[in-house]
Amino acid sequence: MAVTKNKTGRRVIIAVTESSPLLELWQTAMQALEEAEAEVVALFLHDERWQRAASLPFTREVSKTGSSTNFTRQRADQVLSDTVEHLRKRMNELATGTGLTIHFEALPESEVSGTKRVVEGEENVLIAPADLTEHPVVSELKSLNFRIYFVESDR
Repeated sequence: MAVTKNKTGRRVIIAVTESSPLLELWQTAMQALEEAEAEVVALFLHDERWQRAASLPFTREVSKTGSSTNFTRQRADQVLSDTVEHLRKRMNELATGTGLTIHFEALPESEVSGTKRVVEGEENVLIAPADLTEHPVVSELKSLNFRIYFVESDR
């Protein structure tokens, strides 16, 4: 999905990973939205190591019951698709009753140019989990001119 600028040109981007504290990130985003009108974008930065691991012939997936099967590229793609759908659904649940539409974009963590395209803009605000503070993509983004808030998890 290509994210387009809203009429104010301002975005609040919520960066999420598979293990992000969504509620805490959402609450911080809502505080940032109190300042002015903005478009809300959930940016899922997914870990590509699943796909790389699935390409190895000896990679196995072990279920909670102890059975195991080959972990294939198709299975890695299904895990990614399921995760994207879960995060999209959860972000939409958080937006219920706010009148906000959440734009959702999923990008590999390594796709710095795509991430820059989504977050660039002086009026934009990036809300990210604290565990991304030293992540290479966030290090690259720090060179752009916009605000970044890192959110600690209450867990």
